[in-house]
Formats: sequence, C-alpha cells, structure tokens
Amino acid sequence: MKRNKRQNKWILFLPFLLCISCSNGQSTAQQDAEAEGFIKKINPQHQFKVHGCAINYNGTDLYMSSGVEPWLKALGKNYRKVDSADGINRINLYIYDDIGVRLVERKNDKKIDSFRFRLERPAHDIRKETDAEIEEELKKPDAEQVRTIFKDAIEVDGVLVGAYPMHDEVRDKFRAETRVSYNYTAYCNDNQQGESFGVELSTSFNDPEVIDYMYFYNNLDTMTLEQKKQLARRTDENGREVCGEYVDIKTFDVLPRYCTQEELDDEKKQKAK
Repeated sequence: MKRNKRQNKWILFLPFLLCISCSNGQSTAQQDAEAEGFIKKINPQHQFKVHGCAINYNGTDLYMSSGVEPWLKALGKNYRKVDSADGINRINLYIYDDIGVRLVERKNDKKIDSFRFRLERPAHDIRKETDAEIEEELKKPDAEQVRTIFKDAIEVDGVLVGAYPMHDEVRDKFRAETRVSYNYTAYCNDNQQGESFGVELSTSFNDPEVIDYMYFYNNLDTMTLEQKKQLARRTDENGREVCGEYVDIKTFDVLPRYCTQEELDDEKKQKAK
C-alpha cells in the first residue's frame, strides 16, 4: 500500500513538473529573444526581396544578369559614380549614400559584378580604423565606401537578413563557406528571364557572431585561372613572392597573398619543362 501511495503521489505531481518545464522553456526563449536586442523587419523605404533569381525593389523586379540601366532607373538618380579597380578589373561604382548600397559594374564587358549593402558593424568587432578615421575618409568626394548604413533587413527566399546575430533560419538557408562566410545561390523560377546569382554574408569573429557584410554577386570569369595568377604574380618591396590577392572583408582593402612553398616549387617545375 505504501508503495502504491508513493506512486500515486508521483503521478499527481508529474503534470506540475511538466508545467514548470514548459514555463521555463517559454521563459528562456523569451529571454533569448529579448537578449538579442533587435527586431527583424524589412526596410520599409527600401524593400529588397530575393525570389527566384529576381531581386524585387519596391515592386520592381531587377536581375543581376542585366546591365546597370534598369537598376539606376529603379534606384533613382541620387548616386555618386566613382571610377575604381577591384585588383583585376576596372569598375564603375554607383553609390547610393541615401540608401546605404552600391552597384558595381565592370567596365570591360558592362556587366554587373555585385550589389553591396553597407551594414552596421558590431560594437565589439575588431577594427583597423577608428571611427574618426572612417568619417574623415568618407568626407572625400571620391570615397568608394557608402556614407550611410543600410537599415533593417532584406528578404532572401522568405528569410530576413540584416545586421543581426546569426540565427537558425539563416544557417539553414545559407551554406557555410568558412567560419565567417555564408553563401546562398538564387536559382531562377519558371518563366524568369534572368540568371542565377549568389548572396554572400560575412560575420564577425566575436561572440555573439553578428552579420556585418552582405552582397549579391555574379560568377563572372573572363580570365583563366592561369591568367589571373600571372596578373597578380610579383615580388613586393621586401623581396617576398606574391601569388595573388584577396579582399579583407573587414576593411575592403585588397591585400597581397604570399606564395606558399608548394606554389614556388610548382613554378620551378613548370619552368624546367
């Protein structure tokens, strides 16, 4: 009898424990949401929504495979045009300081290279420049960076993406390329006239991991890998062998990529043939 009474007490007590568990779970989720300190929402003035291989801007479908003209018509005339280079190609930058975006056009073939959003950087992120140095650079008439931050988010296949801590929806949608780089390929739906393109995110190294850079890009290659290697191949002022270049996603600087011993050995073998 004692054993049965004890069992009965546990049966009566079990729903109470389950309720506490449910309550704690809801409380934790609510605390997590509040701790993130942001509300995910699409930018109300500048609504970008990726569906299939189209980028809908305030009701107008745009395609990365088109020239820049439809984009300039949709985004408006309030842009700065700056001549620049990305290390390999000469490019035109169409910079919309009022929106917080820039459109990159390659001069040689008049194709869109990328469309880039300037997101707010995390307060805890590591920076090479001080805020004062960044502001001074942005005052220059030919500044290549956008002078304002793109606010809120864009929509990528139903998921809102902006300067937020990484979350499961983004991790499920985007493929991890490196620890701080995530990629999504936008494929065309039926009857769309464009071509597929990529969406890339980068994040801070810190905890929490915060999205700090976002852009659309085309896979455009007019040069062979060997031609690119030869174009970048040189010896720097200190006598170090340079085999390529890469863009520092934190500063947008084009930096030299120094040759590995394996690459140098391979060069010697090629010359000996």
